[in-house]
Amino acid sequence: MRAHGLPLLSAMLLACGSAGNTSAGASDGDSTGSSTQGPVTGGPATTSSSGDIPTGGSDGMTASGTTDDATSTTSPTGTSTTSESTSTTMPVTSSTSTGPDSTTTGPDTTTTTGPDTTTTGPDTTTTGPDTTTGVEEMCPCPDLEVPLDDGVFVLSITAELWKFFPMDNSFVKLGPLTCNLPPATFSMAVDRLGYAWVQYSGGELRTIDVTNVADCTDPGYVVGQQGITNFGMAFVSNSQSDACDRIYGNRASGLPEGNAISDFFAIDPDSLAVQQIAKSDYGTAEVTGTGDGRAFLFAGANPAKLVEIDKSNGQKLAVTPLPGVELGSAWAFAFFGGDFYFFTNSKNGPGSEVTHIDYDDSDMNGQQDITVVVADAPISIVGAGVSTCAPTAPQ
Repeated sequence: MRAHGLPLLSAMLLACGSAGNTSAGASDGDSTGSSTQGPVTGGPATTSSSGDIPTGGSDGMTASGTTDDATSTTSPTGTSTTSESTSTTMPVTSSTSTGPDSTTTGPDTTTTTGPDTTTTGPDTTTTGPDTTTGVEEMCPCPDLEVPLDDGVFVLSITAELWKFFPMDNSFVKLGPLTCNLPPATFSMAVDRLGYAWVQYSGGELRTIDVTNVADCTDPGYVVGQQGITNFGMAFVSNSQSDACDRIYGNRASGLPEGNAISDFFAIDPDSLAVQQIAKSDYGTAEVTGTGDGRAFLFAGANPAKLVEIDKSNGQKLAVTPLPGVELGSAWAFAFFGGDFYFFTNSKNGPGSEVTHIDYDDSDMNGQQDITVVVADAPISIVGAGVSTCAPTAPQ
């Protein structure tokens, strides 16, 4: 997210010690089943059998370190797997023979008609004991050439997609976006299918394939719904047990902090319609989400705050001050492996600073240590997105 240039808002931001609006974020198997029916033979003169022959197939880590002005193009590799199953049932065929005591057996089902009445075996339609039922995996994570679970996707103010690796605090460029829009970007979220949802300064949303950044698609989002143009955004899973996710957003009003000065909302994953949830006390907030259903804001007058919110009603659950962290002219953040990474341009230089907070106190020193891990990133970052496929506990 980057700051607005409106004079009135600028004056208000100067008075509050903050400027700008930001946005960053991070969305979506088959059932297996088989049944076996064995042949059953009836009385001495009449036999009936039928059979079906089925076939079936069936976050994270703590990054800490010292300030490093150099960037690296070496990145760790991560993969996530998805399970898929199929179920096939062979058709049932039958043949019939008529005679006093004749019996004809077809390939699957035999029916005999004669003076001795037709007898159907008691287990003709019984499912065999080796029946298997697959469990459908909802919203699985794909195994992509550019993994979703080993780093944070970041968006430059000039519409370039990069990736940041918390393992060694390095950056890798994925490429420029080609969406035929002015290259002024505002925010970004990444779904669990491998698409970056990029928001341009005019409010337009475009989806970018992270494995091919030249693949830019208009998903059909209508700009300006309910008076919302720009907003911070992220994909958040429905719950710890439901990995399917959707976009949550916080409207950019230009005011860093105040009573009910903005709006917290969701975007329906099917219709892409804005669904209001609650008023928000933060008007320059970025949003990030987790694979276990939690939502957070990076917002507030300087110094900034990390705010956990209840995504169902917008209520604040916890507020963590971030001493020394200022939004600057461009900002974003993301959750990865139990910790948070803040991308800010408080020095107004060509690149952003990267600050890490040991949110889960993985070093067990009793402190949520805040450390600048990159003093000058290669780009000015306005969006950061982590798929909900990313780890939620230290790796």
